[in-house]
Amino acid sequence: MGLARDLTMGPKRPRNRHSGTSGDYAILRRLTQAENPDLGTFRAVLQRVGSSPERLRFAEGVVYTAACERYRALTGEDFGPRLGIY
Repeated sequence: MGLARDLTMGPKRPRNRHSGTSGDYAILRRLTQAENPDLGTFRAVLQRVGSSPERLRFAEGVVYTAACERYRALTGEDFGPRLGIY
């Protein structure tokens, strides 16, 4: 059915990448898990993700919130969202 499908419906669309596993979110996940991350890079990536106009998907929000908590624990600086505080 491969050729018949291509002729009638066109080629298949590529699959979407899973949210929260690519780009800046992969960097945030790696920096969150590191014992001694580079704080300059950490803050730059957090600011880039936090200032993007796009709405975060659930998985991206989980990665971003965990990274903000880790950054807050390392520096003591209040940065990003907190869980359970309204």
